This record gives sequence, C-alpha cells and structure tokens, in this order.
Amino acid sequence: MACLVAYVVTGIDSGSLARPASAPGVAWDLMVDPVAVTGDGQWWRLVTGAFVHLDPGHLLMNMLLIGLIGRELERAYGTFAMVVSMVLCAVGGGLAVMWLQPDSVVGGASTIGYGMFAMLVGLSLERRTDVRAPLVLIVINLLYSVTAGGVSLPGHLGGLAAGAVIAVVLTATRRRRTTSIPWSSTDPR
Repeated sequence: MACLVAYVVTGIDSGSLARPASAPGVAWDLMVDPVAVTGDGQWWRLVTGAFVHLDPGHLLMNMLLIGLIGRELERAYGTFAMVVSMVLCAVGGGLAVMWLQPDSVVGGASTIGYGMFAMLVGLSLERRTDVRAPLVLIVINLLYSVTAGGVSLPGHLGGLAAGAVIAVVLTATRRRRTTSIPWSSTDPR
C-alpha cells in the first residue's frame, strides 16, 4: 500500500503517472542517491528508495512479488518480523548500490523482493521442504537482473544478501525458542 501511495504522490508531483521519476521532484528526493546519502546525510533514502517506482509495470511486478511471497513469510514469522525484514532488505539493497553503483540513483521494492527470495529459501530449509522452487526464482530473477537494461543488479544482490542474513537470524531464533526447556507445573522455581 505504501508503494502505491508513493507512486500516486510522485506521479502527481511529476505530472506523469506513467513515469513519475522522469523529472526532478518528490520521486528524486526519495530514491537511493549515494551522493545525497553520504554527502548530505540523507540516510532515510536507503528505506524510502524502495517506495519509488519508475513506471506502472515496475510497480506491478514488485507488488505481485512481495504480495505473493510475503504472505507465506508473514504467516511463518509474523507481521512485526516481516516489517522489520522489509526495511532491512531495503537498506541492504541501498547499501550495495552505494558501494557497487555509487554513480546511480535507483528506486524500487525489488530489494525487498530479493530479500524475500532468500528468506523463502531459509524457511524451506527450516521446514525441510523442497528448496528448488525458491532457488529457481532466485536464478531466473538474477538472470533478468543481468540481462535487462536499467536494472540495479547491486540493489538486487544487496537485498538478497540482507534476506539471507535475516533468514539465518530468524531460523536460529525460532530454533532457540523450540529447544528451550519449558517450565513445568511441578518445577519448584
């Protein structure tokens, strides 16, 4: 929903719902711009960049991706963990852009989507279910990132890496909870 609201606001501001980031304005003020982040201290761009989309197709694909995968992950980990994870994946993608693509200005929630791919692999491993489908999703989308023009491969890789770290942390946390010895009613403590 936040991405849709940002899309409408940036479209109205730019005068183009077809290409809301085509002119300087709100969209450009929110996108991940490594120079503005480091030079002007605009660290919020590492998160807000995930809300800005370049055209309707960009928005639609990212919302489908996040909506479909996010539901399964939210059922497994809860809403709070997913909100935190989404922010961290956005930041991971933004940091990778700053490091590997410092002359680019980027936007889009695909950093979150790629993080969710990694989290889906982690969830499959935790549940001991087949990981081939999430791995194929990653490979196909990385091939797209490499071959399509105008796509931020570093942003996608950063989101994927952040999602992998999150998956490890969530799995370890859940294992610790399930292996701790529960208090019994006869326990004198």
